[in-house]
Amino acid sequence: MILRPVDTNGDILPVLSRKEMLSGPAAIARLAEYRLTTYTGEWWENPEKGFPLLARMQEGRLPVGDPDALGNLITAYIRETPGVREAEDVRFSVSGRQFTYSCLVRTEEGTAALRYEAQL
Repeated sequence: MILRPVDTNGDILPVLSRKEMLSGPAAIARLAEYRLTTYTGEWWENPEKGFPLLARMQEGRLPVGDPDALGNLITAYIRETPGVREAEDVRFSVSGRQFTYSCLVRTEEGTAALRYEAQL
């Protein structure tokens, strides 16, 4: 898998050669991050696709005060990403309304770090 690199705002950066593209575990971890930041209903081409975080919170199926349930939802969603074999060393914390999640994404080619933050 190869992906284009992005800047800190998520804008796609131009590349001059294939070597500048993300590949291997880094590309798979980035794909998992993209999936986490695209919520259900946001993608116009397929509104059913996306991370169901907001929908589950609105339906009351994911209580905001239960960080373990949120951590488990994120881990399960990461595991569904193509190329991901496992999410290891999972850590998450809540500080006020800020939820922070991190893990190591294991792929067939190695591991890469993933970090996700959400305002609750």
